[in-house]
Amino acid sequence: MIDIRLFGKFEVLDRAGRPLTIAGAKTQGLIAFLAMNTEMPPTRDRVVNLFWGDRFTDQARQSLRQAAAKLRRILPSDGPEVVITEQDRIGFNPDAVRIDVDQFSRLAASGTDADMLEAVSYLRGPLLDGLYGQQAEFEDWIASERQRITELSTQVLERAADVALRQGDIDAALASARRVTEMNPWSDAAQMIHLRLLAQKGDRAAAIQAFKAYEATLQEELGIEVGAELQTLVAQIKGEKGPVAAVSVPAASAEEQGRTSLAIVPFAWMASEADNGFLVDGLVEDMSTKLARFSWLDLKAGGSTHGARLTGAEMSAIYGEKGIDYLIHGSLRSQGNRFRLTIQLADPRDGRYLWVERFERQTDDMFDLQDSLSDAVVGALESTLERLVGRHCRSIAFSEMNAWDCYHRGLAIQYEFDASTNCEAQRHFRRAIELDPNFSLAYARLSYAIVISTIYFEAEAVDALLAEAQELAQTAARLDPDDAVVRFALGRVLLARGEYEQSISHLRSAIDLNPNMAQAHCGLGDSMAYAGALDEAMTCFEEAVRVSPTDPYRWAFLSYGATALLFRGDYEQADAWAAQAEATPNAHYWPTAIRASALAHAGLCNEASSALSRLKSMRPGITCDFVESRLFYLRNPAQVDTYVSGLKLAGLS
Repeated sequence: MIDIRLFGKFEVLDRAGRPLTIAGAKTQGLIAFLAMNTEMPPTRDRVVNLFWGDRFTDQARQSLRQAAAKLRRILPSDGPEVVITEQDRIGFNPDAVRIDVDQFSRLAASGTDADMLEAVSYLRGPLLDGLYGQQAEFEDWIASERQRITELSTQVLERAADVALRQGDIDAALASARRVTEMNPWSDAAQMIHLRLLAQKGDRAAAIQAFKAYEATLQEELGIEVGAELQTLVAQIKGEKGPVAAVSVPAASAEEQGRTSLAIVPFAWMASEADNGFLVDGLVEDMSTKLARFSWLDLKAGGSTHGARLTGAEMSAIYGEKGIDYLIHGSLRSQGNRFRLTIQLADPRDGRYLWVERFERQTDDMFDLQDSLSDAVVGALESTLERLVGRHCRSIAFSEMNAWDCYHRGLAIQYEFDASTNCEAQRHFRRAIELDPNFSLAYARLSYAIVISTIYFEAEAVDALLAEAQELAQTAARLDPDDAVVRFALGRVLLARGEYEQSISHLRSAIDLNPNMAQAHCGLGDSMAYAGALDEAMTCFEEAVRVSPTDPYRWAFLSYGATALLFRGDYEQADAWAAQAEATPNAHYWPTAIRASALAHAGLCNEASSALSRLKSMRPGITCDFVESRLFYLRNPAQVDTYVSGLKLAGLS
């Protein structure tokens, strides 16, 4: 068989084990993409979009034909045909190629000690080290695959270290631990395994030196301190505190064990224009890439079933084979330049459809259509799935919940948005952390719940609470600095503390990590508004609403937008945005306060008085002094004055 090596530097070996010369990053990228998709060969149009999307259709398809011909010339012909086509799909013959990533994944799934040690031997370096393409679509795909393989590799290395320890080979365990720290350079948990092993070996000086290097890097790159647990360990290594406990490699965390799994089944194309069938494949690829950025989701291959609707038997077959929690299916219809996408979310265990939604667009730009539809679907799916999982956890007794159950139940409760449910959400997040001290998402969501309690639910001792929230967010960042929710939480607490520049930096990072996280767009807009960049802030709020139109925090997106418009002096628009926020079922009383202020500034006295009456009924005893005290996160006195003076004009004492 031909060997295709994707770990480390890209390499292809012929059937005699001799390296082949593969010139050109695009050719290497094409081989890599086909190699990573042997189970379900991609359509020709998907490959065209990935590598030649900047060209006209005829020219792009000609480029693919030339590339396929080039592959057939480069790859050995003395044996089974390597490049195969089936209907409109192109791929590698699985009987002719052997791919190191496939071998590695198979060994990782088996779980035996021998297979763990063998799996490590495949890790010659990062996935496709140094390979980059010219197309943004290819870069998105390769970034998603690198993240997925890095997570899997970390799990394998930790388990291999455990195997080596049990076999008494501390040097092998150390080698695996070092590689974990290289893959996770900002993880306290990874560092602790490494330092304990060094101390256990008797090399305390090396452990202290490694800690100092890590401490300096963490401060320089993230501006945060190492966690208390790691500091205690170092003190033990130095002999300043009790003895160093023998190393124990942790089992898979709650995030690894309990992520919600789902698969996207190929969509049906319900139109006569056969040439446009590439749209559904591209749409599924775009959705997969965007959903993969949500770290709480475990996205799996969805099989090859095509059809307008899945039968119960087809769902059961997919569930029996893959054991997934949810299935996503859909169909796309067109009439001229009008398109209608129907999305269905199903429980494969019993064949029930849990959620069905329809999206309509009118455009002549196919790439704009894919972007618009995939953004809308992913935004709606994220909030829908979070609600479904949280609802499922409702039937589980608190004492019987695992860490993941607690996390999702806390998230669902938090969306109800009142003081009592906020406290209950915090209780669930704290329990998740007790059950799994390395559960970064639980730290992040607890941090945000505390921030919300200070801004919306009149919590006392604001400074102490925000200090705790910041410590929790920093702990989450140490555990998983490359998670969008974690960077969002850190940005949000910094915003509440009035540190707008740092907040903006972390929220931009959250958006880079997951452009479909609506709450991050809203948080960035909020920070920019308070920093005075009001026009840029409105763009962020509009993007938050666009990305997730059914988000549980939609009222907050609209309310913060209304606040920015109030500060900008656009009082009629501020009233319009606040009115939309006010009409949302789980809205707080602050949108009504914004309406009263905006209407008074606009000189609409009767309307302002009516809004003020509603505000007083929602929050009895409210005063201007109270409002000013709860705007502690505003550092610009002019913004506070605009807000409060409008309420005074409306008649609030």
